[in-house]
Amino acid sequence: MEIRDIPQLPNVTTYCSGVEITTQKNAKARAVFNGEVMEIQKIKGASNAVFIKHGNYITVYQNLTNVTVKKGDKVFTKQEIGSVATKASSGKSILKFLIYQNDQKMNPSSWIYKL
Repeated sequence: MEIRDIPQLPNVTTYCSGVEITTQKNAKARAVFNGEVMEIQKIKGASNAVFIKHGNYITVYQNLTNVTVKKGDKVFTKQEIGSVATKASSGKSILKFLIYQNDQKMNPSSWIYKL
């Protein structure tokens, strides 16, 4: 979790509660723990976001294409849920991963498996 300056807007900062994971083109995003798909959102100007409920926790996977799950699906640890989108302008594939406990933002680093 960090506070970031926005170079194009010198008086604006944002609070980032997640992590950005740079990966290879067409990489698969996978669930970090067993759960149930709560929602899939199309983010304006971006790709899809998948929300998975794990008891009192919710994980969010942003910047996905080819989502392979739907609302209500039960998912298991390391199950593929979609592909990470590649930004045409930069050629970078970046997954944004967030986690909440109830409505509190958490540090997601301990939920990420090191493969």
